[in-house]
Amino acid sequence: MNDTLSLRLLPRKAQFRPGEAVRILVELPDADDGEEGASECIRFRWQVQAWDRIVLQGVGALAREEEGEPIRAEISLPGFAGSGAYGVFAQTEGIAPIAGETAFDVAAHWREAPRYGFLSDFAPGDRDSADADFLLRCHLNVVQFYDWMYRHDRLLTDEDPFTDPLGRTISFAAVRGKIAALQERGIASLAYAAVYASLPDYASEHPEQLLYRNDGTPYSLGNYFFIMDISPGSAWTERVTDEFRSAVEWGFDGLHLDQYGFPKRALRKTEDGGFEAVRLRDLYPALINRTREKLSEAGLIFNNVGTYPVHATAEASQDAVYIEVWDPVTRLQDLYALVRRTRALTRKPIILAAYLPAFHPEHPADPEQAETGALFAMAAICASGAYHLLLGENGGVLADPYYPKYGQASPAFRERLIRHADFIVMYRDLLFDPAMDDWTEAFTGGINNELTFAAADGHIRFSTEARTGTVWTIAKEKPDAYVIHLVNLVGLDNDDWHAPKASRPKSLGGIEATVEVVEEIEGIYAASPDGESIAPIPLGWEWVRKGEDGGRFARFTLPRLDVWTVVFIRLRAGSAAS
Repeated sequence: MNDTLSLRLLPRKAQFRPGEAVRILVELPDADDGEEGASECIRFRWQVQAWDRIVLQGVGALAREEEGEPIRAEISLPGFAGSGAYGVFAQTEGIAPIAGETAFDVAAHWREAPRYGFLSDFAPGDRDSADADFLLRCHLNVVQFYDWMYRHDRLLTDEDPFTDPLGRTISFAAVRGKIAALQERGIASLAYAAVYASLPDYASEHPEQLLYRNDGTPYSLGNYFFIMDISPGSAWTERVTDEFRSAVEWGFDGLHLDQYGFPKRALRKTEDGGFEAVRLRDLYPALINRTREKLSEAGLIFNNVGTYPVHATAEASQDAVYIEVWDPVTRLQDLYALVRRTRALTRKPIILAAYLPAFHPEHPADPEQAETGALFAMAAICASGAYHLLLGENGGVLADPYYPKYGQASPAFRERLIRHADFIVMYRDLLFDPAMDDWTEAFTGGINNELTFAAADGHIRFSTEARTGTVWTIAKEKPDAYVIHLVNLVGLDNDDWHAPKASRPKSLGGIEATVEVVEEIEGIYAASPDGESIAPIPLGWEWVRKGEDGGRFARFTLPRLDVWTVVFIRLRAGSAAS
């Protein structure tokens, strides 16, 4: 690959619908008239891959339409009949090879693969589409508009611009502009809405709608946002769900329903002036379902703060299971365990809001240490089978539960984040398929020998738990593939998912694996977001025996492991190994 010049490939939409034509922009953005062939038509070859298989290929020609414009072309593909995910790879011909890549997916609704982002800046005059362009480059197909509203107990107003409860100046014109920019890019917009928060004036006017402590004082967040009674049929429930409906009728595609993680039990006022106890775990599912009754087509996501009460809300009428992660879910291993517990409750996609305080604008960590920490948090979440709410406004990284305090990544790290986004789109069905079985503790480690690992460096240890000083291994399967995740924690100074990393693991090589396979193997491949390309690398393999009665095992060697590599063994489902 040319070290100074690369093709830039970008789908025109964050996600395409079945039957919709797929358009991919191809640009040579850094070329000038001094570049070899830059002022002429440049031919290139392209191919579309599903995992390792080429499903479409062709040729195109890059040309400059107007002086000063980039050299560009567009790949136009016929619509895909069903759901699927693909990588796109292109390389020039006739000059020093210049390559580029991207990914796209096809789904009937974003709920099939909710790559969640955020927007939080809505100042008057904000007309810049750079934030929408970044969201598109990261293939984020559903976006939360955080604190866009007039008040928590009254979402809309005729006043524009206005000052929100925390003193920010907000413009509905800017909000509408961002909704439109996202819609043009195939991205759904969800309106943030707290399910039970009112300001003090409303609370004082409606004491019968509040939730109370056991001493009779109202619950509130900082004596400013008061917690309201969301019991089925309550005055507040009907009011707030009507507010939700008004936001969708105003222009949003759906709602992000928030809570504060407390209270878990409370007292509500009864009609006779007394009190009765309620459990919020019983009220949240009913509120979600009431919202769905009023908004049958809207997208809905509810925030299970600190996992509470995901066991009750998982099967409520919402499009994904969303968890805001807090201690004591502290370690990388805890993220994995959380995703596995949640997957046992539902087949819906899982989204983790896992904020990275190392990027906080008010007290940032060393940038390289923050970025290294982010790589491991993203790897742990995606290898576990969940999506990570992290990226959004102005190319920012979420660092705080108050989203306007987002941090910034360096330009180089942004490019790495985009490559990571390409990777999780192309390999969507290997990473997030809810039908994937996780057999880690039964396939490998301890007494299990269905999958074993060894390294040329005999000092490298392998573990089914995310422990520093080891290569963390996860083993999954589906009818047509074995999927093996390897995450390199050798040399890492800590395994807290939200902490910066003072050391970056060195690359490892020569990792040998043997796996017992009874089906016919069509190929073994390695793929990673860490290198120059997300394309799968075919791995040579051979049949070997383990002991006289050990059966045959497929043996292969992974040539390199940086942070996170996925090995997939493509199987002919139902076949027998020959």
